[in-house]
Amino acid sequence: MRLFLSETFFDAVFKLPKKIQDKVVAFQRKFRENHTSAGIHLEPISQFKNSTLRTARVDDNYRVVVGVLDGDNFSLLYVGDHEDAYRWGINKRFVWNEHTQACQLITIEEKQEKVVVPQVQTDNEPAFFEGVTEEKLLKVGVPKNAITRVLNIKSLDDLDLLEPILPVDAYENIFNIMDGEDIDSIISTIEEGQAKENEDKLLSDNNKRRFVEITDDDALQRIIEQGMDKWQIFLHPSQRKLVNAEYKGTMKVSGGAGTGKTVAALHRLKYLCENPNANVLFTTYTKTLSINIADSIEKLGVSRNKYTLNNIDRVLLDTAAKYKVKEGYKVLDYSGDEESLKLWREVLETEVTEFDEQFLYDEYIDVIVYFGNKDVKQYMMQPRVGRVKALSRKQRIEIWKLVEKYIALKQERRVVDRLELFNETTNYLNENNIRPYTNVIADEFQDFSNPELKFLRALVAEGKNDLFLTGDPIQRIYNGRKINFGAAGINVRGVRSRKLKINYRTTEPIKRVAIGVVRGIDYDDMDGGKESINGYVSLIHNGVAPQYKIVDDANAEVQQVVEWMKECLDSNIKLSEICIAAPSTNLLKEMQSRLHHDGTDYRVLKGTQKQGCYDGVDLCTFHSLKGLEYRVVMLMGVNERNLPSRATEGYPFSGMDKVAQKEYLSSKRSLLYVAITRARQLVYMVGFGEPSGLLDAIKK
Repeated sequence: MRLFLSETFFDAVFKLPKKIQDKVVAFQRKFRENHTSAGIHLEPISQFKNSTLRTARVDDNYRVVVGVLDGDNFSLLYVGDHEDAYRWGINKRFVWNEHTQACQLITIEEKQEKVVVPQVQTDNEPAFFEGVTEEKLLKVGVPKNAITRVLNIKSLDDLDLLEPILPVDAYENIFNIMDGEDIDSIISTIEEGQAKENEDKLLSDNNKRRFVEITDDDALQRIIEQGMDKWQIFLHPSQRKLVNAEYKGTMKVSGGAGTGKTVAALHRLKYLCENPNANVLFTTYTKTLSINIADSIEKLGVSRNKYTLNNIDRVLLDTAAKYKVKEGYKVLDYSGDEESLKLWREVLETEVTEFDEQFLYDEYIDVIVYFGNKDVKQYMMQPRVGRVKALSRKQRIEIWKLVEKYIALKQERRVVDRLELFNETTNYLNENNIRPYTNVIADEFQDFSNPELKFLRALVAEGKNDLFLTGDPIQRIYNGRKINFGAAGINVRGVRSRKLKINYRTTEPIKRVAIGVVRGIDYDDMDGGKESINGYVSLIHNGVAPQYKIVDDANAEVQQVVEWMKECLDSNIKLSEICIAAPSTNLLKEMQSRLHHDGTDYRVLKGTQKQGCYDGVDLCTFHSLKGLEYRVVMLMGVNERNLPSRATEGYPFSGMDKVAQKEYLSSKRSLLYVAITRARQLVYMVGFGEPSGLLDAIKK
């Protein structure tokens, strides 16, 4: 006998009181031991419209709805009190779909409540699926008896009327097709998720999307005790095929906000750590992201001695210390760039030049160190994209002489610039053929620089399953970090690059506004191509559209946020489910004062620090929102000055060339995109002054 846990049962069991959950666990153990025992009371119900469903007794009041595929395969479908369980199961049918190789729950229509697709409004309005064959619709999971109705729908509104009678997987596939995804692409994904010849069909990736096998008596207990989220158990086939695969080399996984990139990276870690010789590095750009990820890894039950989790700077410092690279040297950039500027001023004390210390510092870091120029010849040939001042050959020679003096002075003072240490450590690892890790996973790859990517490349031997990189080029919020995988020695071309397109976090209305912010802008895919936003769909199609208001002044801005908070609390939304964010910490000060005055609990997030009440509303910058999610996000300071849609003659564009201006504007679009997509349910935005042109599509 085999027992499966369904997604619907998972949702239901977490809504039960703790004492009932304990009884469900005990019931499950008894069921696996002997499902025919009298105590189980596994029996058909005459009111149920399908013979594949049974009920089983948890106690005198609670029942489990069980799906029967055959005499040896069962699935726990739902649990609730007697009336609730009967009500849920009365019009359900549990079937196996051979086309998708997955179980499906189908709602049987009541004749008097038959779903009717609206009549055609105009004679010349074609049905959306006109010309699509019945065979293709069957392949995407549509039940045969629903084919005709699907062929007649004309819009997403029509599809919504069919949602009650379509299996969840079929509805999602049809929705995605109508939102721009190619039907043949979806069919291809489904076929990839099927079991291979001689493999167990019940364990196909498609079936494991919503039905996972319970293989031991304590599995359900662990799920409940650890408070597991669905992502830990139910993976979409597009994610699973990336996670449980063997690659000849590096794999790059991109995707929009909320598409499960980090989830895929976490499950990839678990997969790689099953190797008895595993020594895996999981790294991110910021320390904050690493801390957030640590809890998720623990929930997955990954063996702690098989992996290292650190942000990239910590990995650098630990590696440099281990191999005595620049031993005893102070890293300047970690204490700000002022010390570097002081050294440059010392260099200039004995030199006559047109260049000041700030220009020379930026030129050294952004060009010479960033691109790893080792001599004047390399520097002479180096493109300086984004640098405002053009340089002649003579000027470059002059700068290089100054650079040599700067390097000599740093050697004397035993100091090193941050990116310089990355290059030095990378060179040491390569020259000595030292590869500290068996595999490397890097999340949010768009935040890394070329020296950091080269360092990652050096940490693991090139070959099978070496690098697994996840990120979203559209979320590149750090201006000026141009990267290129090829230039960093990382090959991700062709089959080594995949894209996730299904948004699991935000509602469709929120997603559409976020996409509107970045639409029309060319985003570099960091490997010579362009990142597309086409085919990026949300599975949560209902919801409230984001609100955007322009008010008179800073006080009115704070008051508006307070009013929105009250609306949320009146709707039973907890303070801890709300985040208030602004482009800078200064813009949050008035809000913080108001919350303090009103006696409203709050917590300030600054990097890895979380100061204040855990149960209060969170306050942070847009940058600090990266990697977080909330039920409600309220964004302050949303105006043209803080989030510009175009370049102007004044601040902050003065002194920038056109390339730098474009980069700056792109990073601001990305920043707003990131902030909006942190919300699962509601987004509120407010500002004063000129409205941000990035939100022209929203009625002010």
